[in-house]
Amino acid sequence: MTSPLFRHARPTLLASLVVAIAAACPGVKAQTQASPDQKAALNAVARMMEGQRTYYQKNGAFRATVSTIQQDFGITLPATFNYAVRTTTEAAYSYVIPAQSPKVGQLNAYVGAAFLTPTQNPRITTIICMNVQPGQIRPADPQLVLGSLVANPTGRIVQCGDGSVEVTASIVNE
Repeated sequence: MTSPLFRHARPTLLASLVVAIAAACPGVKAQTQASPDQKAALNAVARMMEGQRTYYQKNGAFRATVSTIQQDFGITLPATFNYAVRTTTEAAYSYVIPAQSPKVGQLNAYVGAAFLTPTQNPRITTIICMNVQPGQIRPADPQLVLGSLVANPTGRIVQCGDGSVEVTASIVNE
């Protein structure tokens, strides 16, 4: 898969995908690959986003609490991170932020977003972003880019907020 992570992926691919940070941040990429805690957190946010996508497609709404997402989709949430969810009628945001621990300065926070795209055939578009700086800073919300109001040289429909980079698909079964 060459498109950004889970943008149009089927939920069945989720379990087999291993993700890495965009090539623009090789130091962060190496850290992510080396840290089991970081990998577990990334897997958790990816599963939360796929859960939101699946739930919306079946029920026409997003899940609004971490506990219901965790229960409904059997997601294991590593204790080294804190979790939060924020929903609107058109989007769901899942935050995975390092918990206070000796590792807090070594771990990066994530935000995943699932957006309902306002087209004739609405679909759910997702993105996962990681803070470029480790620590407990909540990542800026990703944005759905529509129309010509925002400069969009890449033509992409979603983008990460300031201070974060998109987590892209990597090698399957790494």
